[in-house]
Amino acid sequence: MNAASDYQPQQWESSSNEALKISLISADANEGAIQFLPNFTYPIFGDSETIYGYKDLVIHLVFDSITYKPFLNVKYREKLADADPQVDIIDKLLNFLPVDDIILKDESKWVDTFTEERQQFDIPSLGEKVNEYTSDDETFSIYKFSISDFFTKDNKSPVIKYWERVQIFTILYIEAATYLNLKDESNWNVYFIFNKATNAMIGYTTTYQYWNYSNGIKFDQDDKLKYREKISQFIIMPPYQGHGHGSHLYQSLYKKWLQDESIIELTVEDPNEQFDDLRDRNDLEMLYNTSDLFRNLEKMDTVSDDWIELQRSQFKLEKRQFNRLIEMILLYLNKESLFNEIVKRRIYIKNYDSLCDIDDQDMKIQAINESYNLVKEDYERIIKLCKKLK
Repeated sequence: MNAASDYQPQQWESSSNEALKISLISADANEGAIQFLPNFTYPIFGDSETIYGYKDLVIHLVFDSITYKPFLNVKYREKLADADPQVDIIDKLLNFLPVDDIILKDESKWVDTFTEERQQFDIPSLGEKVNEYTSDDETFSIYKFSISDFFTKDNKSPVIKYWERVQIFTILYIEAATYLNLKDESNWNVYFIFNKATNAMIGYTTTYQYWNYSNGIKFDQDDKLKYREKISQFIIMPPYQGHGHGSHLYQSLYKKWLQDESIIELTVEDPNEQFDDLRDRNDLEMLYNTSDLFRNLEKMDTVSDDWIELQRSQFKLEKRQFNRLIEMILLYLNKESLFNEIVKRRIYIKNYDSLCDIDDQDMKIQAINESYNLVKEDYERIIKLCKKLK
């Protein structure tokens, strides 16, 4: 006899991106929870992001917005009689959650636990305060935590315990993200945003500091090591997005590293389009409001590579990013001739090999112009997003 699933197997399939419901309990528990969906679940449930064996499957993954104490429960209307995939769902999620710290199914126990933990919550006091800002009439603070300062093999500090609770959000919202190796002795830092009044965690970023070696002469002449700071994972929790928190976090990092003589460059690891927009916007507005770069470029008829490099090193921005900013500024200033020259030269150099394969000169010019138009359209879009450009 065939199983019921043999006749209509699709009715037992669920999208893991839709089945997984993530919730944050408000800092005021009386206000209830905010529920939202993940962007990605393939690291947990496979590339197809499909779960088989249930009808009306709902996976509740709930966090307290202050302690981030996790709760997990799986519900469904019906499951296949010839399989027990519910255990697989929980096991798969537990691969990405703190196994000894999560509460399964017992909601009352979970509420009692996080309510008690809230009374003792003091994570912000353990970090280094980096900045404070206001948004929507509320005050928020940014704190830095050095992983190496808080991790020991024999004892996990509250900071590490807290990080192990929240790190699953990197998997769920950043494509191709992986967990940090906490036992790695490298220089990983985490910056958290906290609501000053409630201690609710708004978002975070992980950064990595690595030593820069340019050449032997500079190394011998300078008695202080120089480093690059790399932004790795960057996330604002979904309920708090759209309120400027990402910009405040990015600006705070940039200002901190700009003032640090040991840091020579700010880099970003594999940024997605959303973060690229945030960075472009903030970098443009920073250069406009805190430097003479716009005014200087407005007076110039030519721009040399040496001049660009000198400016770039002062602002500690990576080469590709700073070159793009120069191009955006020229477009903003309506320096059309200089903008055309610089952008088309860059396109030609970047695509030299493929352009050499095109024998027809007209087709080669057409290919360059098409790339140029795409760049120009994207720059115009970014400039329109900059509210602080007068």
